[in-house]
Amino acid sequence: MEEKNIKEILEVILDRVGGSDVFWIIEGSANLKIHGIDVSVQDLDITTNDEGIEFFRDNLKKFIVKDFFSEKINGPSLICNICGFEVEINSYGDRKFDVFVKIEKVLWRDLRLPILSLDDTKKFYESIGRKDEVNLISSYLDE
Repeated sequence: MEEKNIKEILEVILDRVGGSDVFWIIEGSANLKIHGIDVSVQDLDITTNDEGIEFFRDNLKKFIVKDFFSEKINGPSLICNICGFEVEINSYGDRKFDVFVKIEKVLWRDLRLPILSLDDTKKFYESIGRKDEVNLISSYLDE
């Protein structure tokens, strides 16, 4: 997925959820890409809370291809197809690291987006044992 695809998907999402008070945050490789790290983005990962899942379910219903309870995250999950790409929206039942108190709004390609700082992203990846991502962020921050 190229940056122009990420922007196009986020424009669709912001058009439908922008201005609401729903908690949501872009995570995964798209978060790293927005920070300027050269990574491959295969899909877009969004984390929200249970109220947010309901909000996304209502506002993105025409894009939803799968709506289910995920045992892996112990919470509801939506899989959407937006602009031909997969968008996964999750509400984790067991959250060790509360991302919602760490949300930062950044301007990227003329879009104001909710993401984690790289330091908080690194802490999150450490908390879930994702060593490759931790090392990638550490290398980027050391440059």
